[in-house]
Order: sequence, then structure tokens, then C-alpha cells
Amino acid sequence: MATEGVRPSSRAALVDAAFEEFSTKGYEAATVAGIAERAGVTTGAVYAHFSGKLDLLIATVGLAPVEAILRTAGDIATLPWAEASKVIIRSMTTRPDRRRLLLLDVIVVARRDPQVAGILQRGLGRYLDAMTTTNDEAVAHGLIEPAVSTDDLARVMALLSMGMLVFAALEEAPPSDVAFARLADLLLRSAGSDDDRSPALARVRTRAAAVDEARHSLHAGIAEAVAEGHSLRQVGAAAGMSHERVRQVLRQADTRGDERVAGRSASPGDGP
Repeated sequence: MATEGVRPSSRAALVDAAFEEFSTKGYEAATVAGIAERAGVTTGAVYAHFSGKLDLLIATVGLAPVEAILRTAGDIATLPWAEASKVIIRSMTTRPDRRRLLLLDVIVVARRDPQVAGILQRGLGRYLDAMTTTNDEAVAHGLIEPAVSTDDLARVMALLSMGMLVFAALEEAPPSDVAFARLADLLLRSAGSDDDRSPALARVRTRAAAVDEARHSLHAGIAEAVAEGHSLRQVGAAAGMSHERVRQVLRQADTRGDERVAGRSASPGDGP
């Protein structure tokens, strides 16, 4: 039988009951009375904790408070990069649970209800602000040197999070952990060294690594273009270098290839 009394701990019970009601019936068909019945309380007890069904849905989704985001980010910033990278990648690859999937219901309602849309927009704005602040602090600590602005990085991460919701709702396999790790490396461009956390030196190392990676990628593209039949002058014009420099790049690539072949062919017992 439903009771009138409301204990502080019953708020959690109401959220659990709302989760079952929303998951079973969907937001539109769910009712406050049904949630109250599941929790074993009266509707008055529900309204003692929540303003209505929408308030219950938002509580059920369990969006992380801004303070929690900042606190977590601050903890990550104190870790060595190898550990911080694992935490970041794990957060990107974790599949949403059933409770988080209810956020899709909130979005559907928001398309028809300006009040709900406003709540979501304000929540997203706070989330993006918190993530941008977090990214700024990570840059200041020398943890990352992102390939995009810290604001854009926050938006990219939010898009990835929303995309994971859609994939989970459709029971579609997400990208592999390896793909996420590579994406994180490209986006965050790790500062790399756990021995020296000087932000200035970290930025120098990161940018040097980015230049080195870009150079290798350019040289591979040059070799591919020449292999497809383009002239050295055409390739040089596309790369912004002379055809003689293109020739040097190809010669260096051939030399490295020969060295790799020789290394694979040699064995410890080979004589001179």
C-alpha cells in the first residue's frame, strides 16, 4: 500500500522506479502515478521530491554535474600521460548503460517541447563550458596539445558521446578500441613525457612529434603519387617543393626500404 511518508532515501527509490517505468513504457506513456505505484508511495510523495515527470526523467538519466566533470578532469591531469591516456580512451569507448540511453527519450521530447529543449540546451552549454575549461587546464598542465581549439575539442567529444548513445540504442558495434585510441592520439596529441611535466617543454615535444608524423605522411604520399605515374614536377608542385627535392625524398624512401629488407633477411648466423 502506498504511504504518505517520504524519507530522504526514498528519492533514490523513486529514481529507480522511474527508470523502470520509462524503460518499460517510454516517456510519453509513463505516468507519475505509475512511478509512485512502483515505488510504493503516493503521488504526493513523488511531488515532494520532484516537480513532475520531466524532472524525474532528467534525474533518471543521471547527467554528470559540472563539478563532477571538473573534479574528474583535475584528477586525470595529475596522472602520468600513459595512465591519463587509458582513462580518456576508456571513457570514450564505454558503452552507455540503459539509464543513459533514456537521454534519447529526452531529446525526442525536446523536439516538441520548448521547455525541455531549453533544459537540454542549458545542460549542454554547461557541459561544453566545463569540458572546455578542463581542456584548457590539461593544456596548461602540459598534458595535451590538441589539434583543434579546446572549445571544438569539447564539442567533438560531446558528439562522440552522443554517437555512442545512438549506436548502443541500435545495438550496433561501435568502433574498435584501437580506432578510438588512434583518434584520441590525433585529437589530443599527447604531450608524451612522464618525466618532465613542464607545459612549455611538453608543447615543444608534442609539436615536434606532430611535424615528424606529418613529414612521414607527406613522404608516403609523394611516393604513392609517383607510383601512380605523376611526374616529379607535378608532385613537387602539389607538395610545395622542387622536383629535385621530390627525387631526394624518393631516394631516401628507397634507402630505408632496402635497409628494412636487409634487416629482415639477415640472421644471427650470417657471415660477412
